[in-house]
Amino acid sequence: MNVSITVVFDYLLLLLQRDVKSLRSVINPHISRIRNIGIMAHIDAGKTTTTERMLYYSGYIRTLGDVDDGDTVTDFMVQERERGITIQSAAVTFDWKDYRINLIDTPGPDSDSVETSGQTSNTTNLLFEQDGQEQGKVADLDDEFAELVLGEYSENFDLIPADKLRSAIRRVTLAQKAVPVLCGSALKNKGVQPLLDAITMYLPAPNERSYEFLQWYKDDLCALAFKVLHDKCRGPLVFIRVYSGSLKPQSAVYNINKSCTERMSRLLLPFADQHIEIPSLMPGNIALTVGLKQSATGDTIVSSKASAVAAARRAGRDAAGEKSASDVESLLLAGVEIPDPVFFCTIEPPSVARQQDLDSALSCLQREDPSLKVKLDPDTGQTILCGMGELHIEIIHDRIKREYGIETYLGPLQIAYRETIINASQATDTLDKTVGDKRHLVTAELEVRPRLGERATTKPVIEYAASVIEGLPKELQGAIENGITNSCIQGPLLGFPVQGIDVTVQSLTVHPDTSHTMVSACVSRCMQKALKKAGIQILEPLMNLEITVSEDHLSAALADLAQRRGSIQEIQSRQDNRVVVASVPLAEMMGYSTVLRSLTSGSATFTLELASYQALNSQEQNALLQRRMGLV
Repeated sequence: MNVSITVVFDYLLLLLQRDVKSLRSVINPHISRIRNIGIMAHIDAGKTTTTERMLYYSGYIRTLGDVDDGDTVTDFMVQERERGITIQSAAVTFDWKDYRINLIDTPGPDSDSVETSGQTSNTTNLLFEQDGQEQGKVADLDDEFAELVLGEYSENFDLIPADKLRSAIRRVTLAQKAVPVLCGSALKNKGVQPLLDAITMYLPAPNERSYEFLQWYKDDLCALAFKVLHDKCRGPLVFIRVYSGSLKPQSAVYNINKSCTERMSRLLLPFADQHIEIPSLMPGNIALTVGLKQSATGDTIVSSKASAVAAARRAGRDAAGEKSASDVESLLLAGVEIPDPVFFCTIEPPSVARQQDLDSALSCLQREDPSLKVKLDPDTGQTILCGMGELHIEIIHDRIKREYGIETYLGPLQIAYRETIINASQATDTLDKTVGDKRHLVTAELEVRPRLGERATTKPVIEYAASVIEGLPKELQGAIENGITNSCIQGPLLGFPVQGIDVTVQSLTVHPDTSHTMVSACVSRCMQKALKKAGIQILEPLMNLEITVSEDHLSAALADLAQRRGSIQEIQSRQDNRVVVASVPLAEMMGYSTVLRSLTSGSATFTLELASYQALNSQEQNALLQRRMGLV
């Protein structure tokens, strides 16, 4: 009886091994056999479904998951499975016909996430819709293939070998002259295998893409941290993409952005929410690291501080006379551009005793999600949560409850406005204070001006009069600029960041015993005076809106948009639908997804992206001031 049970068990095990590939058999492939890809499309377009089919047909899962059932591999967060959408990017590694594919399932635009930009900077992106492998088109774009068509095979195009056509398509793709487009339906299991074949045949290997900064490192380690997760057992898990050199467990690495050395204990191959340990990581590949306590999204990782210094020296030597120091620095640090948050609200723990736990949870979530900002209101002492949208903040609130066990309370969701100045102005301020036996005496004169022509930023452009800059110590200059920058964090009217200003330090007198802290305080106070004299204008976020709606519901969507101060730029046709392209103030878009679903019976979709900040008219600004002061 025992023998029979053993035989049956061995037989089932054999079937399991035949049907499902073992992740432990995966070793570091040659860089030419690696493909790093991401799937990008609108929400509900089938990105996660396509990923699930790829895993199934490559032999890494035995059953097909379904987004609606909440059992897909890459949507492993509770919130993702409940909502049927991808919220954070999940990296999946699998093999297809002796090729290693590192695939990242990204969120759709409606998920209010910065995940997409961070992850696709490490991938080769592929869009696929319909068949486009026509020999004539390829011949128009590739001279080598054109010679075959016009010469040896001019009598009969059907005799052209398939491998010649595939090679030509690959050359055209790598030259970025065209993009292969395929047809298929992941939901109906059609065309998935040809898609996988196309990925391996046509898309570039990591060594077929050129990166200027790699020349400074030669064969030494250069890697990018592009995502952070927090595991309850292992702690922070950092996704690393290696560009040159190699990584091994139990090795020390240097983080250029944080200027610190960290020790990495383990390397893990990512399989959505499951991970397998690997002995090394070679160029072009992606893996998870365990043990990095400081590294965050966008940080550059090298083997040592000496390696970073050597790379900087090579970059500086080769760029001499061509680039400024800041340009050289940009060659070394590959980062992710994080947009500023446009929504904010207060967040409070259930009791004062849980405040430290909340601070710790928010710290972990910020490291995972760089678009999440947390700050302290200096007037009320409340914690302020800043995010990219309503869903973004809702997800953060839910994760704090589920993952950290803290029942928090959110204040009303508010718009992150900006402030700027209307006119140029000058101000003078003197700080005279005696602390102990030391007298701190500073007199500062500043001029502020609206910045014209350039894209406005919250970082002021600081200049110095010739009489001030001459012989100005670096430490004192740092104190001055710190005072100016800090005064722009909270504007004088409503406390929003000040953008689009130029500042000139006209004069500065400092008593010998004066501390740098007092210099910063005086300059900051002088800045506030100058800003108030210049007159403050409130700026509101203006969004680019794109609505995809059927012809039947178009008029209802347009009528609603007109009531939201929307400006329609164009209406396009896309198959049976109409696409409305418009700009609309963010303040008018609160709860828009619910309204649009109601107006269109759930058939319409939309994307929203920050375009710029525009000035409120006097009536709108006065109304906002009254609301903020509680008068209405």
